[in-house]
Amino acid sequence: MIPTTMPSVPGAARRVYLFLTLSSIVRLMHVSALHTSTSASTNASANRKMSTPSRPSSSSPPPRRFFVLRHGQTNHNALGILQGSSDASRLTNLGTEQAQAIGSAALGIGIGIGSAHGGESGSSGSQSGSGSSKVSIKSVYVSPLTRARHTLELLRSSVPRGPDAPLVLPPPSEDVILPNLREIDLYSWQDRTKDYLRERHPEEYAAWKKGDPNGVVVDGRKPLLELWERAGKVWDEVRSAELLRDEELGEESKALYSSHDDGEEDAAAATQSATLLVCHGTLGQALLGSAFGLDATIFRRNKFPNCGMAEILWHDDDDMATAWRWRYPTPGSELGCLREQLGSYYFSKRKL
Repeated sequence: MIPTTMPSVPGAARRVYLFLTLSSIVRLMHVSALHTSTSASTNASANRKMSTPSRPSSSSPPPRRFFVLRHGQTNHNALGILQGSSDASRLTNLGTEQAQAIGSAALGIGIGIGSAHGGESGSSGSQSGSGSSKVSIKSVYVSPLTRARHTLELLRSSVPRGPDAPLVLPPPSEDVILPNLREIDLYSWQDRTKDYLRERHPEEYAAWKKGDPNGVVVDGRKPLLELWERAGKVWDEVRSAELLRDEELGEESKALYSSHDDGEEDAAAATQSATLLVCHGTLGQALLGSAFGLDATIFRRNKFPNCGMAEILWHDDDDMATAWRWRYPTPGSELGCLREQLGSYYFSKRKL
């Protein structure tokens, strides 16, 4: 559901409601109940089905591929200022270079990445993504905040065009600006330096650094729990919209996914089809965790660097994602289930 209020979202972004044409309204009516209702103190993803999805039979449709991309470095990132859902920050020169290079760094589309990602942990220099096959982005969903939209603009402008281009994106007119893709709402903490918060709110900031969702209390609210619940809503919106889109396009749309084997192995297929979500670092963690039914206690376990990109595979009939991997900062990493990677120790110790 599109919220009626958008904390700290700029007024210009309210143009997002223009995308709610009759078709889009029908899309949102198809949202399935993947999450149970929760209070502010209970995370929605904690109540979801907890078993690991079984591998489908060979006759099952391939999973959908989602790319979750964080924006490039901003001036607030460089200065140690928490941004939250404020729209005050802008990309730095380095952030611009990162956004221009991410197509090659994450997807291996053959554009030299130079040193744009040289300062990031896990960078592999000129190493490309998981292959040289063509990547076709079927749909793009983007945060209303400027830093995310600018990153998308730079990505789009940096790749070759034409029918033989290694990366194909839909035209900007088809981008969906999704308010729920904004960054975490940090209320009075937004646009404050880390040093200021460490001095004025030592216990709460320590909980933020530790990744304790119950200990992070800002203006009487628990932002991490709110964010995880919102991330679940994002998946509801996006997955149902993609299902309806396929119904509208028919067999042509299904063929795009089927063209890449089962979607879970790197092959020499002609095209990899995907949906792109351009957003933020903390929200990226929430999207990854909630896709696997994991709650906010996994905050900081899989940090998104600037222009970090995660690939998530998800079968339409499953409550949880099938597998994931980093496309950046560790291109070429193996697909795996996040729940299995965390292991039983995490589930026995988590407290939310």
